[in-house]
Amino acid sequence: MFSGSNKLTIDDKGRLAIPARVRTQLADEYGKQIAITLGPECIEIFPAAVFRRIAEAIPRIADRSKRVLMMRMFVGNAVESELDAQGRVLVPPLLRERMQLGGEVMLVGQFDRFELWPEAAWNASTDAGQASYADAYAALSDL
Repeated sequence: MFSGSNKLTIDDKGRLAIPARVRTQLADEYGKQIAITLGPECIEIFPAAVFRRIAEAIPRIADRSKRVLMMRMFVGNAVESELDAQGRVLVPPLLRERMQLGGEVMLVGQFDRFELWPEAAWNASTDAGQASYADAYAALSDL
């Protein structure tokens, strides 16, 4: 399970250095193959096996417009890659441009994937979510 937040930097070549702890966990649980794609609010980085499982489910979405949209956005923007020897991954230029990623970013563990946010957008999202966090947290008692 991936968790935690890491403030990182995308270098001038568009590479993101994944922290050693995260790299080790990723490699131990899934290997070094990943997929980077466009999420609803940010870039999402999946272990390749998790990405494929989600992508293979998309054709089963009954609503045609939602199915087509998911194919175009989730699959159509995806790039499969592998961490290099230094634990870096190239964030595709198209995705960096679309999500205005450059310089300081936040890599956020989300159970079976990571979210990659511009730092300012992550802070704004966190601030906005704080107001309803207590209510969402209380939902755990319903489980």
